[in-house]
Amino acid sequence: MSHKTRIVFTIKESAEGVPCLNMEFHDDIPGLPVDPPAFDLPAGTDMAKAREIARYLNQNLAAYRPFPLDPASK
Repeated sequence: MSHKTRIVFTIKESAEGVPCLNMEFHDDIPGLPVDPPAFDLPAGTDMAKAREIARYLNQNLAAYRPFPLDPASK
């Protein structure tokens, strides 16, 4: 089994008002970047739709394995 971290998806908004989906990590994994991944949403996505997407992901994804082929430490 590989290292994994619990995750939470949040929404950030650019200065131009464009929403962006961020994946925040809740556990330390060696080699994991400090900055969380950010996902661009389709053009025209409003904040309400972005929150709906984040809510769906938070309800349906439990963890993220950034290095799926690396075995977990014993």
